[in-house]
Amino acid sequence: MRNYVGDSIAANFFRGVESVGGKIYFDETGFTFKSHRFNLQKGETRIDYPSIILIKRRNTLGIVPNGISVFTEGGFEHKFVINNREEVIEFLTAQMKKYGKN
Repeated sequence: MRNYVGDSIAANFFRGVESVGGKIYFDETGFTFKSHRFNLQKGETRIDYPSIILIKRRNTLGIVPNGISVFTEGGFEHKFVINNREEVIEFLTAQMKKYGKN
């Protein structure tokens, strides 16, 4: 399994109907999506590993296997498009297990 702690990956994050381009930065306790400067919707979204309750695979446009939904406590669904989806899911699942989830 690849350890993503200290790494970043390119990603798109869906904020409403807009797909916001940026990067996901992984650390010891969670990950942060940071948007590129040129997006209409800018900012950061933080997800701590203990708050994740479910990860689901999503297909972009219904056919491209590169999306994930990260569900967090409080019923929030965070939708991302990423490369190497299976590696990222494996890493996030391992982080969830550290906190007694899954």
